[in-house]
Amino acid sequence: LLDGFLQAFLLIFFSEIGDKTFFIAVILATQQDKATVFAGTFGALAVMTVISVGIGQVFHLAEESTTALAGSNWDDYLAVALLLVFGVQTILGAEEDTAEEEEEDAKVAVAGMQFDGNAALVLSTFALVFAAEWGDKSFIATIALSAAASPLGVVAGAVAGHGVATGLAVFVGDILGDKIPERVIKYAGGGLFIVFAILTALE
Repeated sequence: LLDGFLQAFLLIFFSEIGDKTFFIAVILATQQDKATVFAGTFGALAVMTVISVGIGQVFHLAEESTTALAGSNWDDYLAVALLLVFGVQTILGAEEDTAEEEEEDAKVAVAGMQFDGNAALVLSTFALVFAAEWGDKSFIATIALSAAASPLGVVAGAVAGHGVATGLAVFVGDILGDKIPERVIKYAGGGLFIVFAILTALE
């Protein structure tokens, strides 16, 4: 279980802080019941995590079935390559102020939404966050990690990372506001991607 937990937790946490889904949760939480917003947001991210880990396991099983023929663990190489690319991209973009752009995108996504009760709020938030999260960096990174590490560890770590990031967004995001150290988050996140790419390669 511990295999992949720490990597998944740290990568997800630093990937999610300040991204579009983070700001969607912040904005909705200032307008609606915080606990309900948390339930919808976290639920979507948890389901997304399970799906991405499932996709990673498909790659892993495909690798196991072809290793005898190809003679190489290509899923591990793919994981290393993806983590390195994300790490370099994140560090190169650390000096760019993208938080405002992400926040504006979140405002556009949330604008005009109406909720008739908590059930509608949960479902609408779930759908909105699920659509925003599909195919983003943390989704693909989870696929890569789960192809090279314990799927249970990756699920547990990623879900925990999403839980902490979502909790911050919903319950203190309006207080943090512009105080989120975007540059520090990006450098830390990019560095972690590279470190875990190296560790995966060594393993």
